Amino acid sequence: MSARKYRLQRGETAPEGVTRIALGRIDDALDELGGRTGSSPEVAVHSARKDMKKLRALLRLVRGEIGDEVYRREAAVFRDAGRELSGVRDADVMIATLGSLELPANEVGALRQALEAHKIRTAGGGRRQAATGAVEILSAARPRVAEWPLATDGFEAFEGGLRRIYRQGRRNMRAARKDPTAENLHEWRKRAKDLWYHLLLLEEAWPPVMTSLADEAHELADRLGDDHDLAVLLEWAKEHGSAAPIEAEVERRRSRLQAEAFAYGERLYADKPGAFVRRVGRWWEASARTAPAETAHH
Repeated sequence: MSARKYRLQRGETAPEGVTRIALGRIDDALDELGGRTGSSPEVAVHSARKDMKKLRALLRLVRGEIGDEVYRREAAVFRDAGRELSGVRDADVMIATLGSLELPANEVGALRQALEAHKIRTAGGGRRQAATGAVEILSAARPRVAEWPLATDGFEAFEGGLRRIYRQGRRNMRAARKDPTAENLHEWRKRAKDLWYHLLLLEEAWPPVMTSLADEAHELADRLGDDHDLAVLLEWAKEHGSAAPIEAEVERRRSRLQAEAFAYGERLYADKPGAFVRRVGRWWEASARTAPAETAHH
């Protein structure tokens, strides 16, 4: 549905686009959690959580425009909605991550059983309760979107947020390079994911180039996401006394994922923040001067 597309589109002002996109993510999450999409409960929760992350990334892009007070209020609301859903999602992710290790079933059987028991404790009625809680939060937040103080049109509405996220990502990458703890890598992942979402939102600036930049950011975020999932699984297994069969394989995979992530990061964060934002801004302004009909094939 184009009205819900997570892209700023030709022919709409920045305030119109931001409002449309925010309402689209809220409505998408409400449809998923309300059982109106045909998704399984697991997929519905996963999709709704992604919508919350996209909403918070959108807020970060326009933080300078809406102001810190509105930003903090709405970011906290969408974070709380995501947290309602995160507990029931964590067990699903750990089971999937264990399966991805492809270790002999007889070696990881005890750990798998422990994870399945953990899933039963956290899912079931908990999944329905979490969905209900998130729906209440989002339904209350939806009418406020029209009141967000969005006035500036053009790239100026986005440049402060884009610069901030790009700068934070560079800093997080350096911190993770210096001390690759799970926490430092996870912080970098969050800002890399924001950058991916921002590049998707701004894709119309120059679709072929922005799409390929967004793909790079997506690959980076995926590597760091897989690394984080492995770290969470190993920590849980250690706490429950069943880490020995997976520890060596987890560490081997994390080492490879981190090497790949740093390779993507060095390319993606090669520019200084000001230079990166100016470059995207020039593409955006040039794109705005191009008649929509000439670029419709993109």
